[in-house]
Amino acid sequence: MSRRRSRRTLFIAVPLLLAGVALGTEAWWRCRPTTLVLVRHADRAADQDALTPGGVRRAEELVQAPEIGGVRSIFTSDTVRARETAAPVARALGITPIERPAGAVGPLLEEVLQHHRGERVLVVGHGNTVPQLIRDAGGPTLPDIPHGEFDNIFVLTYCECWRPKAELARSKYGAPSL
Repeated sequence: MSRRRSRRTLFIAVPLLLAGVALGTEAWWRCRPTTLVLVRHADRAADQDALTPGGVRRAEELVQAPEIGGVRSIFTSDTVRARETAAPVARALGITPIERPAGAVGPLLEEVLQHHRGERVLVVGHGNTVPQLIRDAGGPTLPDIPHGEFDNIFVLTYCECWRPKAELARSKYGAPSL
């Protein structure tokens, strides 16, 4: 091959290679799954916003749940019971929770997916907002969590690789709910 032809090939190949790397980087960025660890606030008395003594214990047990491993951000609603549920995990991980209005599910999901892509995020919500977040992120439609049920932990893995995809796992933590 002549020297001139080699240079021409390089002149064409290098920009194509750089474009491919740039596109690959963007694809990689979009393919980093975001994991939402979702819990309803811990046990509370029916007419109070604060946790019961059992709820305080459950919040402390949340720290030991294997699903909490790798959490880098914590979101709570603007209720005392949600903040008290997240507090032991926040202390253990050295994270300051981000508080959002209880009913602002859409903006919360948007914020997590835009600013915490690729992270594992704990969200402490409510019996109606946890299923709504799961559904809005592409997971299955679940009924509201019953009033006396506080021991569920949902792990939703969301990825936008080629098309948005969400996978949900469900487990329990702490003492069984009554």
